[in-house]
Amino acid sequence: MAYRINRLAGTFILIALGASAIASAQTPSLYERLGGTPVVSAFVADAVNRTFDKSDLQLMKDLLTERICTLTGGDCTDGGDMKRAVHASHHISAAEFSGLVEAMRESMRARDVPLAARNQLLEILAPMNRDVVKL
Repeated sequence: MAYRINRLAGTFILIALGASAIASAQTPSLYERLGGTPVVSAFVADAVNRTFDKSDLQLMKDLLTERICTLTGGDCTDGGDMKRAVHASHHISAAEFSGLVEAMRESMRARDVPLAARNQLLEILAPMNRDVVKL
């Protein structure tokens, strides 16, 4: 009797683990829910262009797109040390950072990024304020 109960319990555990693996394999990453590379690149470029009045912002756009890809489960690698150099050279103020966040929200909304994905991305990006903003 105890053998049957243990075997039955083991079977249920295996079924639960299998179902969990299938569910996680079918759940798209946040990066995919944001729209992948085309949408992320577009809303980052739009937000940076609307926020900053500086000549060469392509590196900033590329690194921010790459960072979002890395943090949200996309198939990217993070440039790591380069981002600090970019932030230091641009002297981003608190107002510019807030403006970038707002422009990004508007741009994602205009591209029909789902609200839950937008909020999740902004929650992930919020701590970057400490590394980016220069007083």
